[in-house]
Amino acid sequence: MAVTTHAFSLDGSLMTALDNPNSDLFDPNASPQEDAGPEPVVYLVDDQQAELDLLQRWCSQEGLKTETFNQAEDLLKLLHADSHGCVVADLRMPRLSGLELQAEMSRRELTIPVILVTGHGDAENCRAAFQQGVFDFIEKGFRHEEILHAINSAIRKHRRDRFRHQVRKEALDLLRKISPRETEVMLLLAGGSPLKGIAQELSISVQTASKHRGSIFTKLNIDNEVDLYKMLLAAEVNLDVGPAALIPPAP
Repeated sequence: MAVTTHAFSLDGSLMTALDNPNSDLFDPNASPQEDAGPEPVVYLVDDQQAELDLLQRWCSQEGLKTETFNQAEDLLKLLHADSHGCVVADLRMPRLSGLELQAEMSRRELTIPVILVTGHGDAENCRAAFQQGVFDFIEKGFRHEEILHAINSAIRKHRRDRFRHQVRKEALDLLRKISPRETEVMLLLAGGSPLKGIAQELSISVQTASKHRGSIFTKLNIDNEVDLYKMLLAAEVNLDVGPAALIPPAP
């Protein structure tokens, strides 16, 4: 992706998002930004080898990288926080079921999307799957176009979620450099207040307000209020909570 030089001299996802006027950062229906991370993998889990072979062949024809497992426990040994792609798992397996796999992944805070496939679809299982955060629930007998559409949609969602997570992290890291007084000024700037209005609101001189503004822009590596507002949006902070609670502490 070509990125035009701008006031931001940051490296990484934050510069890409804030420097691109067409950034999809806040549009859940947009195509995801380019991801410099690892190649996505479709993790296939089914105790029936014939089902695995079929899904693997379809994915390969689509140009998708796959890894196959006959039981969910083996997949859990391999997945980690940076795993990228999606999981396609059978709902009913002898040891750990697809729903139990999803529950365990949630417990471990593994965000990679899960698609459950089953030959025993019913409303109860479907409802339970979506309540647990499953990305999609598909009955066996599906056409290859249906499952491949679900897989590609899950991969796009995961790429977009990873991008937004990285952008938020980079924005928060910068915002944590701002002092409490500067945070008060920053909120007023983001709300459109002029320096004179900020000075009156905080009982400081216009010169002092201007110095705070300059310090904020220097610490955040920006040069105008529009970029400041974009950064606050990227950080996904609640602008209504007040200065003291605006920026969450570092994990």
